[in-house]
Amino acid sequence: MDTYEYWIGRNVRYTEYWNSYLSGGGYQTKFRSMETHAIEIQFENYSNDNPLFNFEVVYKTLKGYFHDLKRFCLSPEEYNHAGPLFIYEVNRGSGVWTLLGQLPYLLVYGTSLVNEKVIGQRLDNLHKKLEVLEKHFGDEVRPELYQSFMSAKTPSEIEFALSRLFDEKIKDVRISKKPFKGDIKESRNNMISLIEMIDKM
Repeated sequence: MDTYEYWIGRNVRYTEYWNSYLSGGGYQTKFRSMETHAIEIQFENYSNDNPLFNFEVVYKTLKGYFHDLKRFCLSPEEYNHAGPLFIYEVNRGSGVWTLLGQLPYLLVYGTSLVNEKVIGQRLDNLHKKLEVLEKHFGDEVRPELYQSFMSAKTPSEIEFALSRLFDEKIKDVRISKKPFKGDIKESRNNMISLIEMIDKM
């Protein structure tokens, strides 16, 4: 994507985008076959009086980082079986992005975001974090994924993207305890704030 495509919509590859969408039946089928949970990422730096200039770069970074976290932290077999991150909505007035994904990976993903860590960096007080997470999410918390996260090596491109994302100031990350069943209000009623959990440590 060049600057002109990002900012003013010049040279958009219409055919490629629509063909990718139209051939995405398997992607939609995979979602319906998965048990997903909701994750909400709230940013401090949002503005009600301006267009959402950063939509594409934030969205691509959130979705790409989730994919790369799985790629570097999972076995090839588990990676092939795992699902992607699905966008549900963006609340324009509050800076909240709502997405859906499989819980074990969302927990590692969310923990790294609230700690402003990238793949390969150490998560402080990991033992205590895991204890608290297990109280809320039980067996879905998989310590080996966190160990893989810390032992993997982060490409510089991912590190650059995450550093820019952290500049947007993540205010909170919340994950639903119960699976998403089509009612986002119900999911919001049983969300756990990872920021609040960390503040209590």
